[in-house]
Amino acid sequence: MKPPFKCIVYLFCQSEKGLPLLRFDIVTHVNYAFAIPTRDGRVLPLENPGLARAVIARAHAAGRKVCLSLGGWSYEDVPLEDTFREATDSPEKIARLAGEITSMAVSFGFDGVDVDWEYPRTGDGSKEQYEAFIGELHRLLKPKGMLLTAAVIGGVDDAGQPICSAAEAQDRPSFDKLDWINVMSYDSGGAKHSSYAFAENCVKYWVEARGFEPEKLNLGLPFYGRPFPGDYRTLLAADPAAPEKDMVVLDGKEVWYNGRDTLGRKVALARRYGLGGVMVWELTQDTADRSKSLLQAVKKGYETPDSP
Repeated sequence: MKPPFKCIVYLFCQSEKGLPLLRFDIVTHVNYAFAIPTRDGRVLPLENPGLARAVIARAHAAGRKVCLSLGGWSYEDVPLEDTFREATDSPEKIARLAGEITSMAVSFGFDGVDVDWEYPRTGDGSKEQYEAFIGELHRLLKPKGMLLTAAVIGGVDDAGQPICSAAEAQDRPSFDKLDWINVMSYDSGGAKHSSYAFAENCVKYWVEARGFEPEKLNLGLPFYGRPFPGDYRTLLAADPAAPEKDMVVLDGKEVWYNGRDTLGRKVALARRYGLGGVMVWELTQDTADRSKSLLQAVKKGYETPDSP
């Protein structure tokens, strides 16, 4: 029997406004973002622990799961790529980091760990460090019945060409140990940042070019636009017609994002390719108004036939 189609949302730990936006008639999994690694292979104390407990309690009451996400692009405006590389540059550090994030997840009652290392790469040793780290997490988490997932780069640039060093770092030794990967099919580098065509190219890369099982892939959906600041709430305040568009002019600049129609078509795209589901970055950027909500558009996409 095919597993249910997943809707995974990242929930940023520094804001309470995401809690009332959690709709478990749509959301199947929450990734609480973020636990922060340090260069010596440790994990900083979890920010906003009260919110974490509240999210876990609400999700579990609805029969849903919550993972603790480790990493992210940056912390205090400093990119974490070098931090991850240093935090995993010896077997001792790998064991320490994996042990600390596992202990934190268990102590709070999370259902698993999501790794958002942006990005391990081929050619500098970090691919092998990433694989060893995923392997150690797998060893610790799986006997406890916990999930292990990861966020990965979209895999291609705006022209559809592979981004080799970062994309190829996600390979079979790690992929086979993960329950699924969340494909960050946004931030393409092009003006439109996350077009429908870009999303389809990302799917084709991971499924066709790389041969990864589609049921273990979730297509990333942005609830923000570029250039920043472009969160959907801000765009909606600037233009009440934003739900029906993919571009709003803000402070004299064109900000490109995904309106409700494009998001619905992307969900249908994921279904057509047999993907495991979709992933949202990030829930607090949505509105509580269901007539304009992007999360509501995701739900509608479950029922809408795909079209290019």
